[in-house]
Amino acid sequence: MSKQVLLINITRMGDLVQMGTLLQRLQHEWPGAAIDLVVDQRFASVASLLPHLRHIVAYDFHRLVDESRVQSKDVVTLYREMTRWAAPLVEAQYDRAINLTFNRRSGLLTSYVGAREVRGIAAPKDGDVAIHNPWMAYLTDVHSQRQFNHFNLVDIYALGGSGPGPFAPMSLTLPSSATQWAREFFAPHGGEQIPWMAVQVGASDAMKAWRPELFGQTLADLSRRTQVGYVFIGTEEERKAIRIAQTTYRQAGGIAPLCDAVGRTTLPQVAAVLAQCRLLLTNDTGPMHLAVGVGTPVIDLSVGHVDFRETGPYGPGHWIVQPDTGCAPCGFDQVCFHHACNERLVPDQIAGLCLHVLTGDAFPQSLTGVKVYRSRVDEDGLGGVDLCAGREDPTVSWYGRFWRRFWFEQFTGISSQVPAGTELPPDWGDAMALLDHLAPLAATLVSKAEELVRLTKQRPVPVTALQQMQLREHMDRQKIVALSMQRPATASLAVSLVRDTHGDDGHDLTGMAQSRLATYRRWQRRLQSVATQFRSLRKPDLRVNHGVSRPLPMARSA
Repeated sequence: MSKQVLLINITRMGDLVQMGTLLQRLQHEWPGAAIDLVVDQRFASVASLLPHLRHIVAYDFHRLVDESRVQSKDVVTLYREMTRWAAPLVEAQYDRAINLTFNRRSGLLTSYVGAREVRGIAAPKDGDVAIHNPWMAYLTDVHSQRQFNHFNLVDIYALGGSGPGPFAPMSLTLPSSATQWAREFFAPHGGEQIPWMAVQVGASDAMKAWRPELFGQTLADLSRRTQVGYVFIGTEEERKAIRIAQTTYRQAGGIAPLCDAVGRTTLPQVAAVLAQCRLLLTNDTGPMHLAVGVGTPVIDLSVGHVDFRETGPYGPGHWIVQPDTGCAPCGFDQVCFHHACNERLVPDQIAGLCLHVLTGDAFPQSLTGVKVYRSRVDEDGLGGVDLCAGREDPTVSWYGRFWRRFWFEQFTGISSQVPAGTELPPDWGDAMALLDHLAPLAATLVSKAEELVRLTKQRPVPVTALQQMQLREHMDRQKIVALSMQRPATASLAVSLVRDTHGDDGHDLTGMAQSRLATYRRWQRRLQSVATQFRSLRKPDLRVNHGVSRPLPMARSA
């Protein structure tokens, strides 16, 4: 009998499309696996485009949240409705449930289904939220150390939900009716005689959107350089921004024909329209992932709090333009008062990049104020990018490569084929001083955790001694975390330590103490691995300033 897998993904359209690689990886792991997907009713039509699905189980979760919030139905009624709906999922007896929606409500559903194995967030009714699988746990760490994250969400889904395997591109299967609709849509405007370019001006969050008038100037400039036609896509909510772009385009002397599919398409029809285009110029949006899924090249304008390494276009042949500002990308919890990143993207330069992609014209040489990347498949068969224009911060660049290799090897047990590089990190001296300082602190922390385990096994339990030791262990951990966060050589380890500590579990006092001990030992091994790799680098010439070690500031105990 083939394996049965349940996927839970009920938040955004883009997240659904980004599951395509996971679906293929599951078939590589378990050939013939029967895969069912729980999805919000609003996105069921997108789910129908995904390969390798047996059943799409749709529910109006949006309504459920609203009814819970306004209390239009009592809790008992809502619970009964949900249990009736979920009963077939429980009866299926899934071999694996993969929850890609990171909230407690989806965790409750995951636990209720009762699969033999769970990956992602689970929330049993008698316990707290728990994250199963290290890749899924890593996903919760990304926002704390996002400048050093080199894993695309597509790969995190695939590695966490299944495991390593051959590169598998995102792919969508278009219904013939949608393809025919798209052909008929373009026919009155010149059809296949015109090289069409899709344009997505809007975004779900204004922080993620380039200014619409700059879109208009870009399109006008490009229209004077090559034969092209433009089709605008988006929702009615984005109509105002699209009109600004179109008005600016005409005022700037644009001469190419304009097509408007805004608010006139189903999601499968949007995908079919994109499949007819040579290029999509877009902000970071759900339609960007649709374009990737149908094989249309993308130019992603990565502004605001968008991190293209995490959610940018996946697989080879796409382009990303990121403003070259010290604050890019900004954090999700930040409020920006200047939006200076929008000013760094210059319309005639973006038009030059579009021309390069559309016609094979020379790559623009006069790009300023931006970093331009081209997406690719890396040596481990994961999504990656190459820097084609601009300059990266040396520290961010070095540690990004380092942590990419480190976490891949830690979580998979496979040696990474991504070149390690032999050059020193810019802060090598300070990093080594911190690693050397942390080593004995790690040993002490592990020793105290061992003592906690010993104390919990005594009968009667020495409550006072246990409380005192727990307090000392807590203070030591706080000190270690504060010290570790000072350097990129150890900050990622500190973030994972905090998260793992919160996830400690056990059925009794000794079980919880043993779980904490296992967490500390794992962190100590990782610390030792980082130190070993740093020592393997060539020793710096002290006559050259490679980063002279300075006295290490001591962190206060919390």
